[in-house]
Amino acid sequence: MSRAFGAADWTSPGCGKPALETGRPLERRLLSSGGERVFLLDAPDTLTPGKPVPLLFDFHGFGHSARGVWRVSAFREIAGREAFLTVYPEGETVTLRGRTGRGWEIFSAEGNRDLEFVARMAEFLEREYCIDRRRMYATGFSNGGFFSLLLACTMADRIAAVAPVGAALPPVACRPARAVPVLFHHGWDDEVVPVALARKARDHWVRHNGCGRPEAKNGCEFYAGCRNGAEVGYCEGEFGHHWPLPATRRIWEFFRRQKLPDAAVPNREGASTR
Repeated sequence: MSRAFGAADWTSPGCGKPALETGRPLERRLLSSGGERVFLLDAPDTLTPGKPVPLLFDFHGFGHSARGVWRVSAFREIAGREAFLTVYPEGETVTLRGRTGRGWEIFSAEGNRDLEFVARMAEFLEREYCIDRRRMYATGFSNGGFFSLLLACTMADRIAAVAPVGAALPPVACRPARAVPVLFHHGWDDEVVPVALARKARDHWVRHNGCGRPEAKNGCEFYAGCRNGAEVGYCEGEFGHHWPLPATRRIWEFFRRQKLPDAAVPNREGASTR
């Protein structure tokens, strides 16, 4: 039986540090799956030592890069005002649709190097910064959006909510132990990921979360009455395979409403980093 946890149990070891390194961005390297991995960290100077903040992972699309997402992502504009950490991880070589490029492994959960990478980044950042472990989120575009849903499927004990853009369910069994809040953005004219696949992914999470009928709000549909309050949102519009302008603000507003339910915090092993 899970015991009740108080606020102190949800704060990370980094909350005891008297000072925090800030930078926009900071490049970090750590060891994962036997090799060196890279990520960029947006740590605004509005962070306060000892004050727990959310942690947001933003995964780039196939063939893109962490630095490319850093340059175009509008999350940094919000993060400075609202004081949260954003991580822009760098993918490694994958093959998708007959092409090879930098991206994320979405075809298997067992032994997945990128799932391990996420766990290692989280462990490292929990030591270095004051993280609210209830408020760890993931978003991403295209291949990165598929990967954010893989996190919802496999790391629901650590990821509070996800928000894929231009993506659908990865081809793995998806049976998380809890209801997970999910917000989708998808274009009618998406020529890479058909909108029918996004709708199928939406329906999967509506069923899994035990949601009721949708209600229109801010150009999207939000499904009410979901199990444990784990709402599902779906935003569809007249755009192609790209990140729509309203998505960033909608995603952050969605994330602000979500946190992990009271349950045991998993044991964190230290991550080797330099």
